[in-house]
Amino acid sequence: MPRITPEFRNLITKSAAVVFFLAAPSLAHAQGGSAPAMFNVKEVVVQYAHFGDPETADTCGLSREELAAALVKTLKDDNVPAMPAAEANPPMIGNARIELVSDIFSFNSQGLDCTSWVSLTAQSRNSVHIPPVDISRNVTITYWHEGALLSSSQATHQHIISDTLQKLARHFAQQYKLDQPTIVPKQ
Repeated sequence: MPRITPEFRNLITKSAAVVFFLAAPSLAHAQGGSAPAMFNVKEVVVQYAHFGDPETADTCGLSREELAAALVKTLKDDNVPAMPAAEANPPMIGNARIELVSDIFSFNSQGLDCTSWVSLTAQSRNSVHIPPVDISRNVTITYWHEGALLSSSQATHQHIISDTLQKLARHFAQQYKLDQPTIVPKQ
């Protein structure tokens, strides 16, 4: 009978652990564990951008309406059920909804260049009871977040910000699709 060395046993144990950890997310979901963050989300409501300093954002030529419209278009082109906040119906029980919020904090350097931190966050706000105190607490749940630091001339800043938000929206769409249930055709 062949003899199993400790090195070989160790290699087999490590290989089995790797296979288990790769399969664990699907096993957990199949056995009633936690689902991916945006699992079965049916509505993505795109909020108007929040400007850290509206006056500087105006100086840099930023428009909330144009940025929101570009986000919605990019998401819809990627088959994400997105809608602008102004067109969203009131939330319905049993219909999972998240908000997509962009935050833009800009700095204008002596009226020449604009530098902005741009971030996009998928979130929802809920009231929950956390024991042992039976008082409702308002919480914000963040499902996804990404950002970028940009600098450009005032004349091109709106375009640069819009392009970056669209890139972030495509990254979000990628994660959104990964989190959706896989439909297995019946055989």
